[in-house]
Amino acid sequence: MRNSGEKRLQRVVAITCATLFAVFAFLFVAEYQAPLLEAFYNEVATGKLDYNAYLVGGVVSLLLTSLALWLNRLAKFRREWTAFAYLPSALILAFITDIDRGLYTGCTTSYSWIFIFVSGFAVYGFMAFILRKILFEKIKDVTMVTNRVLWRNMILLVMLMLLVGTLSNSEENFKRETLVMSHYNKGDTDKALRVGLTSLDASHELTAMRAYILSSCDKLGEHIFEYPQYYASEGLLPPAERTSPLVPDSVYSLLGTMPVNDETALDFFSRLAHTDSATQLHKNYYLTSLLLEKQLIEFKSEVLQLYGPAAVDSLPKHYREALMLYADIADPADVTFELNDTVMRGKLNDLRSLEAKYDEFFVRGNYVRLLYGNTYWWYFIYSN
Repeated sequence: MRNSGEKRLQRVVAITCATLFAVFAFLFVAEYQAPLLEAFYNEVATGKLDYNAYLVGGVVSLLLTSLALWLNRLAKFRREWTAFAYLPSALILAFITDIDRGLYTGCTTSYSWIFIFVSGFAVYGFMAFILRKILFEKIKDVTMVTNRVLWRNMILLVMLMLLVGTLSNSEENFKRETLVMSHYNKGDTDKALRVGLTSLDASHELTAMRAYILSSCDKLGEHIFEYPQYYASEGLLPPAERTSPLVPDSVYSLLGTMPVNDETALDFFSRLAHTDSATQLHKNYYLTSLLLEKQLIEFKSEVLQLYGPAAVDSLPKHYREALMLYADIADPADVTFELNDTVMRGKLNDLRSLEAKYDEFFVRGNYVRLLYGNTYWWYFIYSN
């Protein structure tokens, strides 16, 4: 009877552990790390099949769960140690989702993972030997409570899941970059632009990626300051070395040329905007770069020269915000245009009223950011 109860207990524990690990592996691959794996697939795959995250998640989950069950036929982890059988599968799951910028720079190294695998399998083998030869022999006749065994295995499984999360790539900006490009490649620009919208963190690559997508949709002057801008005009162009899913040539193909002779981004966009073949896209990049460099006087002159004073009310949102701010701080004699946007004027007046409530610059900036952090006003006055 005791032997029958022991087998029944072990069967329940084994099924529970297999089910939970399989679900975890599926969700980890098909949801949490799906953008990374899709980026890897798009970079190395030679075929034209679309990446299917749920199919890949299902296959990986099935294979890793089967591997753990097969290895446990040799290791024979039982009772409260059953979940330890999933250590090798957990390490493999972490390895295949540890995709970083080395995918594009070619600077990946396998030494750390060789050490992790050797150490992991050594611990796996050592624990199997100790438990099988010493511990299980001593407790084989001890009756175990099912709930207690299950809870101990759940704790062990959670520890393995945390190990997977720790060892796999968790760089949020890189994951956002891969997710943005995934949505964009599928034609969903709105979803691509919503990725990380509420985050105050943004890499150079992510900033350039958003500018590229906004430009391709002719929305650069309308939405660029709704995202954090930490790189001034240089953030409109990707780094010289490719470190993200955004291919620098894609940006320069959109612009029709690339910087020469170590041009700064501002000089580059100025050159493009002042050629006879300048397009609306070139003008938008140039005007936005002036705003990012906080060259408000130059922006006012250029935007009026390019569009004329009569067109100011039809300009993109951030251009109008900049002109209204200029009119608010400049000598009235220098204001040669008239903005009739009463709603925007009301918002700027409210911002000024809010500023008057706080004396300390840092505190004032934080309060203003809560309501007006998506405007050019906040960027010009408070950003570094």
